[in-house]
Amino acid sequence: MKLIILIVIYLFVESLGLFVLYRPLRKALDPSKTHAARAVLPLAALGVLFAFPLIGAVVPDGPVCWFFQKWGNTLIGYMLYFFGMMLLFRLGEGAVRLVRRLRKEEKGELSVRSCRVLLLAVLAAAVVINAAGAHAARDVKTTRYELPKETLGLEQPLRIVLIGDTHVGVNSTPQLYRDMVERINEQEPDLVVVAGDIVTSSYGAMRDPDLYASIFRQIRSRYGTYAVYGNHDVDEPLLGGFTYVGREGAHRHPEMESFIRRCGWTLLQDEVVRIDELGGLCVAGRLDESRPGDGIEERLPLETLLNGTDPEEPILLLQHEPSDLSLLAGCGVDLAVSGHTHDGQIFPGNVITRIKGPQSYGLKNWDGADVIVTSGVGYYGPPIRVGTISEIVVIDLK
Repeated sequence: MKLIILIVIYLFVESLGLFVLYRPLRKALDPSKTHAARAVLPLAALGVLFAFPLIGAVVPDGPVCWFFQKWGNTLIGYMLYFFGMMLLFRLGEGAVRLVRRLRKEEKGELSVRSCRVLLLAVLAAAVVINAAGAHAARDVKTTRYELPKETLGLEQPLRIVLIGDTHVGVNSTPQLYRDMVERINEQEPDLVVVAGDIVTSSYGAMRDPDLYASIFRQIRSRYGTYAVYGNHDVDEPLLGGFTYVGREGAHRHPEMESFIRRCGWTLLQDEVVRIDELGGLCVAGRLDESRPGDGIEERLPLETLLNGTDPEEPILLLQHEPSDLSLLAGCGVDLAVSGHTHDGQIFPGNVITRIKGPQSYGLKNWDGADVIVTSGVGYYGPPIRVGTISEIVVIDLK
């Protein structure tokens, strides 16, 4: 049933986009209205391209699925801005026509030349935005935060590097992660933490897990690299970024845990480890809130997870989604790090997430517990970033 609902919504959005485009396209290509096929054929071609994400969602996981997902994700970026700008223009045009009608003035029609200029301008803008967004998505930046070392009860300075949302999948390029590893190693970190969504809902879509494991294994950290799972670290179908499989059906690929070991990372699944060399620092790693994976209905409550720790012990909490923020300090958490939000990834998503979420990005103190949320390194869906950055986060405790 959920799949049917998603398909209906997707087809409605597709139809709306084509409807918005039809009138200016018909006028630009067929001003005399004698050759309807001049406009119908391009719309039909666009309809076929629109179907790529849909095909990628319903065919079984494998090369055919990954082909349609890869190009479907890319096309979504172009469609988002092309049809979005066309919709805004058509709404503005409609408002002008309504005002003129109320004033009993002539409606005023767009000229053939205006329609052609409009279509070319919007298409060019969509291409430029996506090209710039693709560059931004692959240009890994370094974001820095500084906290007192007393935050984690330390006597010596400590440098932590946080990464998240690598989203290795159909649109991934190994060079992005080589650049990420290079940025990390330049910082000479004491500790590296990985805030989940290592893959994008398909282990097989990595194509060459050994290659990516060899890249991630090059991360150098004095006291190790610790990782948790995110909501997309399961094998599940996606349509337009949404899955139609419930959490009870969200299972991880049998090789996922082995892959993380080959990366040289320590995986924490509702577990706490103590690092004696850092004064007994407790690193607590949680399963994902919305999709714990492997049929698990609920992850451990925070107080249960930390039940074996001493309230006086310094606690670093690693969880994919920035959740339970108001409970952190009461449970003894001193510093929590997360990802998941991508800081919205694509405008206007960045504006929406910062308004909607309790904390979608950056550093914030919650009643004594510091929380840092990263925008992540990779990308989800369209392989672009517009209005956000791809980043590693350096946390210096001095």
